[in-house]
Amino acid sequence: MTTDQLQFALAFTPSARRPKPCLRPCLPVDAPGSAPRRSAAINTLQTEDRPVHEWYRFVLSFPPHLVRQCLEACAPAPGGWVLDPFCGTGTTLVECKKQGIPSLGCDAHPFAALVSRVKTDWSLDTSDLGHALRRILRRSDLARRPASRKPFTWPPHRPETEDRPEPLADTPASLDAWLSEAEAKLLPEGFLSPRPLERLVRLRDLILEETAAEPVALREFFLVALAHVIANGAGNFAFGPEIFRTRPKPDYDVCGHFARQADAMMTDLAAIHAAGLETTPSRVLHTDARTLQDVPDDLAAVITSPPYPNEKDYTRTTRVESILLRLVSDRATLRHVKQSLLRSNTRNVFSQDRDEEEVQEFASIRAVCEAIERRRVELGKTSGFEKLYPRVVGHYFGGLRRHLRALRPKLRPRARLAYVVGDQLSFLQVPVATGCLLEEVAAAEGYRTLRRDLWRERVGTKARHATATGQSLRIREEILLLEKT
Repeated sequence: MTTDQLQFALAFTPSARRPKPCLRPCLPVDAPGSAPRRSAAINTLQTEDRPVHEWYRFVLSFPPHLVRQCLEACAPAPGGWVLDPFCGTGTTLVECKKQGIPSLGCDAHPFAALVSRVKTDWSLDTSDLGHALRRILRRSDLARRPASRKPFTWPPHRPETEDRPEPLADTPASLDAWLSEAEAKLLPEGFLSPRPLERLVRLRDLILEETAAEPVALREFFLVALAHVIANGAGNFAFGPEIFRTRPKPDYDVCGHFARQADAMMTDLAAIHAAGLETTPSRVLHTDARTLQDVPDDLAAVITSPPYPNEKDYTRTTRVESILLRLVSDRATLRHVKQSLLRSNTRNVFSQDRDEEEVQEFASIRAVCEAIERRRVELGKTSGFEKLYPRVVGHYFGGLRRHLRALRPKLRPRARLAYVVGDQLSFLQVPVATGCLLEEVAAAEGYRTLRRDLWRERVGTKARHATATGQSLRIREEILLLEKT
């Protein structure tokens, strides 16, 4: 094993075989004198956590060290499966595999399910991946550079100053040449420039052609590497934490970025194989968390972070990747994805939705919905989206009740569940105490609250003006620890 592989292997060593990291525990919600933790560093990916987690990661994903903290609190029995019903890009699943714990993930978004599948399939042969990557790159832009430039070698070289990508002749100034009319309508305006788009589409097609006879898992491995290129370089967008448009890029070295990313992913896999960690089982299901179809019984624990109730359209965050990887092709497929997600924003509420009926018995949730409606009337807000704000909150907690109801029979007796949730002020600055309200809903479905811990607190600019006195409001993010009764 090389020195680099040894360092990576140490990062993958399960906690049972190495000293546990020193983690600052969450503070009890009512602890006197507890200091609010507002530093963004709490959610930062630590250096030792980068292998696999960094293959592709949502900017809003909770950090691996928080998963480890939740694993200690849930204490799943040896060999017991841990479920993440809102798995996103697989943070819980990857961390469970690193710790040698079997895991199962669910996500209704096809792109999230794809990323989680790739990040938890450690069985791929790195030699097969290397051969496939060389075939792809021989036909790529890198292989067609002028002879005066340094030729591409394997593994990819990492010069301090990158060669500029080879110009493409007569690239159209429009995206229509590379996207169907339906795809172009779905793409957020300005999120891609024509030449980077052409390079991305050409490379995607090469991946599909060169891996057509290979196992699906190998093809998906390279598609996730391509998704990393889209989200972390080729696209004209960034996160802070909201997605926003950046200055247009006239061109981008798509193939160079792809080669480096694929090489980094293969290096991680080699370290995993060297450490003998590839055998820990993990599964990913593409399913609605409110129904949990095909989820088996006898689950030992649950660690998850459902979407927060706010105006973030989670399908927009990964829209470009979903389109270019052909997971979303038109408005009909996008609508289907939105209908399968927990209702958390006005962009995925539909006239036939009935989830809000599940929580009519809760006076606390009705009071929040009524307060939002009163504030809307007071402020004279009349847009269709603003009129939906109270319904979003009702659908959100109703959907979570359906989820908890579907989940209960699949859990072992006294199984523990950790839900990372955040209070919100997104709906006309009316406070939504997510953890407190979810605790009530969980009690109605047969769960006992063990504790509700503070993870971190945020104080935003808008929150400072949310009260008549100008008193600042702390926006809490908490870990709700439940137990099946």
